[in-house]
Amino acid sequence: MAYEIHFEDDFDEYAWEVEAKGWFDVDVTVDEVTVPFSFYDPVRLQQEIESDLSRDGVFFEKNMVVVRSVTRANIEKAMKRLERSGILSAP
Repeated sequence: MAYEIHFEDDFDEYAWEVEAKGWFDVDVTVDEVTVPFSFYDPVRLQQEIESDLSRDGVFFEKNMVVVRSVTRANIEKAMKRLERSGILSAP
């Protein structure tokens, strides 16, 4: 299976900001189908869950991946692991 993570060309210039915020949305092309993914660190995810539950009573996030820290290296490692495990597939 082929996949490609679509980081913006200048991602490395603001990567520190992404890591500090604890979340990042990025498109990934899987077998010629582009799919949006959301990456969270555990602390930011907990904040999002609590916020959504208090506001709407429900939390849902499609194609969410939790990594220890939201960095390019961790995103790439997570996608590789998803590919190897067979979880990563085009809808």
